[in-house]
Amino acid sequence: MKKVFISALLLCSGIYGYSQLLSVTRNVKVSLPDGVTANTATIIPDGSYMVVSPNEKNGLFRLDLETSAVTTISETGTGFGLKISDDSKTVLFRESTIGKDRLRRTALKSADMATGRVATIVKPTRDLQGFAIKGATVMAMNKGKLTTKALSGVATVAPVVSIDKGRMMLTVNGETKVIAPQGVEGQSYLWPSISPDGTRIAYYLGRHGAYVCNIDGSNPVFLGSIRAPRWYNNDIVVGMNDKDNGQVVTSSKIVAAKADGTMSQALTDDASMAMYPTVSADGSKISYSTAYGEIHILEVK
Repeated sequence: MKKVFISALLLCSGIYGYSQLLSVTRNVKVSLPDGVTANTATIIPDGSYMVVSPNEKNGLFRLDLETSAVTTISETGTGFGLKISDDSKTVLFRESTIGKDRLRRTALKSADMATGRVATIVKPTRDLQGFAIKGATVMAMNKGKLTTKALSGVATVAPVVSIDKGRMMLTVNGETKVIAPQGVEGQSYLWPSISPDGTRIAYYLGRHGAYVCNIDGSNPVFLGSIRAPRWYNNDIVVGMNDKDNGQVVTSSKIVAAKADGTMSQALTDDASMAMYPTVSADGSKISYSTAYGEIHILEVK
């Protein structure tokens, strides 16, 4: 097992504008094992380790930020859209396979971080539309139906937001309805997530940008050209502002925006090529990967 070392980069806080939503105190570059570059990197709620998917092959590994240990989670999983339980003990991830009919199918799996055990929540399907974890309960939308599984104890029911053929769907108490703040015709909704207090949804509307609306789809608020939006807390959303030339990404930065649309702030510059931010539960750390395959952690307050 190779040691992983963390090196700090200098960063002046407050250089991106006079008013700030967040103050960046350090930008820490995480050194990966030799020959490994990162595709995605998700920091867990307690901030002690990251779940990383490498560029070189499929799979997920755990990168412990305290002990520098690297542990394989899955040799076939993907890091995009993975979910981690609030207690940091369970990782939910997709696993894609190509069948004999040459069609891609996706399974939903859970990994127990204490034991390393991987279990199948949803068998390979063409219609895994979304999933969430609340406490020790996994909720998954598959073919328009909700599957609920308690990993331990009694199942907890919570709203689930999902995407079906570009439509945004909300499932509450087993009942699913379309949530379409900008309508359905010709629209493509992506990256939906429910705020920590359960009252609002952040999402990306294709060719437009990021929005926040009430849980029932009312009162959509435009946040700006922000992709892959995620909740930092109930009042702030973080995401990426990336540009490309039709073939490759030419610039990308991490952006924070007030959920009421009144203010936004760049947390990195365009040259950082920063993408796909994730947030620790206490808000002290924002992780991101780069188009160069690097991993960074912003220490914020």
